[in-house]
Amino acid sequence: MLVRITLIAGMAALCAWGQDTPTAQTTQTPEDEIAPLLASGNADYLKGDFAKARDEYKQAWDLATKRPNEDQIRYDVLKRLSRAQAALGDYQEASDTMSMAISWREQTNGPADPKLPDDLLVSVGYLKALKDWNGALAVLNRVMTLHIRLQHDFDTIPVADDLSRMSQIFMSMDKRDTDNAIRVLNQALEIRTKLSGPLDPSLIYDLDRLGSIYNGTQAYDKAEETYRHALVIRESIFGKDDADLIPDVDGLAFALFGEEKYDDADPVYHRLVDLWALSTAPDHPMLAIAWQKLGVFYCAQKKFDQAKEAFDKGNAIRALFFSTGFAEQAGETLKYGDKAAVIALYQKALKPLDAPNPVYDKLKADILGMITDLSKKTNAEFRTPNQMTKDTPAKTDSPSAPPPKD
Repeated sequence: MLVRITLIAGMAALCAWGQDTPTAQTTQTPEDEIAPLLASGNADYLKGDFAKARDEYKQAWDLATKRPNEDQIRYDVLKRLSRAQAALGDYQEASDTMSMAISWREQTNGPADPKLPDDLLVSVGYLKALKDWNGALAVLNRVMTLHIRLQHDFDTIPVADDLSRMSQIFMSMDKRDTDNAIRVLNQALEIRTKLSGPLDPSLIYDLDRLGSIYNGTQAYDKAEETYRHALVIRESIFGKDDADLIPDVDGLAFALFGEEKYDDADPVYHRLVDLWALSTAPDHPMLAIAWQKLGVFYCAQKKFDQAKEAFDKGNAIRALFFSTGFAEQAGETLKYGDKAAVIALYQKALKPLDAPNPVYDKLKADILGMITDLSKKTNAEFRTPNQMTKDTPAKTDSPSAPPPKD
């Protein structure tokens, strides 16, 4: 029995000695150290701490350089590092890092790697941020060539998407290249129509861009045709009264105005106003702008009474919007017990509301009532916590903060 106990004790001691002694199996490799750095960097990236994520990805890259050239971890680290650099606005560094990732993919998987276009498109985004338009176009041309080779055809959706991207670059240049933008957009639309038909939703965004360019170059007849096409597609999807129709109704109204087709343009401008009224608050600035566009349209026809009515409606909405801002500021200032400042803000809120108008008459009455009530209080009464709790700021249709839950 004693011999057995002694033997067990000896084995236990031997095991303990073995655990305390370092071996080659417990030594961390660069790959073992990279994984936690990437995990930590990802967590910080998702929290919006891009600087910390970038630093962790850089540490991971220092370790990744010790791995074999063909190791996938080198590519993964570079991709994540480039994103963190771009998130910090360091687009040149992001572009250089992304170029290294692309180079890894080319050298490891070959220049025909089907995933290469996706990485090149990320690079295009960085070049656009750097306003390197020629560089971005060169990379996009390479992407399109790869898409054609991979699909063995020019008439494909990826190629149409590439052409659409090119149009955006042509229109972003310091000197806009409208001719080339129109050319590639028409090519993209031709491909999409051939593949999906003339009423496919994928045509909408290219049609919108093309219509905008036509309006900008005063090719109003072409703009009208383009916007009518886009509007038909949108109506078939969303119906007649959806806010998604606004860009096409707005563009169509402007094109008809440019063609001096006033009788055709009139109901389209009114439809634009109605769409904004249906989809926004009564004091929304875009509704005011829609009325203003209608006013300009009537002025061009010397219909000054109708123009005045449209301008008055737009300006009333602007007055309501402007006054509401001062009223809400006064309501918040009320919490701090500064009576003079509160009254001064309410008086500023009144100034845009001089002329009677049903759009803002209720707000005007509320503000006048608040000024009257506050003027009756002494400073001591105003600063009493109970009195301040009892008072409330003027109610508006668009509060800055949501109401408390029940």
